[in-house]
Amino acid sequence: MGGDFSRRLRIPTAHRDTTAVLGGAYPFLTDRPALAGIFIGHDTVTGQRFCFDPWQLYQRQTVSNTNIAIIGNIGWGKTNTAMAIALRGIASGYHVIIPGDPKNDWTRLAEALGGQSLRLGPGMPERLNPLDLGAPACGGDGRGWRHQAEQRRGALIVSLVETLAPSLAPLHPESRETLTAAVEVACRDNATATLHHLVTALAAEGGEYAAPIRAALSELCSGPLSGMLDRPATTTPDPTAPIIAVGTAAVADNDLAHTLAVLTATSQLDAVAGPGRKFIIFDEAWRILATPTHLARVNAELRLSRARGTSTILITHALSDTDKAANAGTSAAATARGLVALCDTRIIFRQAPGETDRTATELALTNHEREALAALGKGEALWKTGTETRRVRTDLGTVEAALFNTDAHTSE
Repeated sequence: MGGDFSRRLRIPTAHRDTTAVLGGAYPFLTDRPALAGIFIGHDTVTGQRFCFDPWQLYQRQTVSNTNIAIIGNIGWGKTNTAMAIALRGIASGYHVIIPGDPKNDWTRLAEALGGQSLRLGPGMPERLNPLDLGAPACGGDGRGWRHQAEQRRGALIVSLVETLAPSLAPLHPESRETLTAAVEVACRDNATATLHHLVTALAAEGGEYAAPIRAALSELCSGPLSGMLDRPATTTPDPTAPIIAVGTAAVADNDLAHTLAVLTATSQLDAVAGPGRKFIIFDEAWRILATPTHLARVNAELRLSRARGTSTILITHALSDTDKAANAGTSAAATARGLVALCDTRIIFRQAPGETDRTATELALTNHEREALAALGKGEALWKTGTETRRVRTDLGTVEAALFNTDAHTSE
């Protein structure tokens, strides 16, 4: 009997199965620790150090792109984690660009790190001029640069018009030709052309196509939007700065002014972008979703990230923010919902009440991952890189905690 009993207690032989099946049975257990790249914190399941680098993961084919979506309720550590990636990325030789900072958290960080901060808004000391071409890179192809710069400038002016006057969007080919001709006249006849000169050129052009465009751009030259983009620039983005943050807190309560400032900053930051890999960070990304022109631009940025050597980081409170893009069923709504699909790294923090089910469904979380999501502590997130999932707490040093303390100024 003893022999029969021992046989019944015999330990079974090793079991083999696919990683997909084993991953479902044993969530958060991986075959190797994530030790390559930027230090982030610790895996709260295994206790191992956790490091991350989107470009290294892409080279290893762990992820299909270098973009990152950070999703979570207010106060659970989204911005702190994004700032940790940025600061430690700078130490690894990467550059960081924040085209719009509605709370000035990133501008304070840029100033503390010796980077460049630009604070935009009516009455603010810094201004950008949408008609500026910028300057060519040293040793670059001047003719090729000018062609690209003029195309970029033209696209920006079209975006400003379509944002100011949505009824004109998309601009008809005849309207585009009229606008292009007026830009050429304004820039030819003035050493430093501004929107005032462009409005004057459109008035001289006359005709049915020029009038509505002139009326739209005139809003930037008079009234509450004036003084932000209609005068000569007082500064230009510095491509050598390790971090450039454009502060938009002065217009944070005006969605239209904020959008116009970020569109201009994004275009001009793109124009001066130097060599090397860059993180492009959109905090409060829900603002992007509400503007079709901005939404289209970020969508293109996400799709071009691999070719351009960039990693775009979208930070938002919830996946339901995509509902703010447009009416359900429209192309804009579909584009907004698709942004997260273009981010193969998802960093998911604790969700607001009522958001967990949607997050679990749209991000295809397993039952174990869903349970873990509901139990996450502050500073802890599910990191989904491709098909791998880890539960990670971001570790901050004393100096970092002071630098990243968004609660000292406003809530996250």
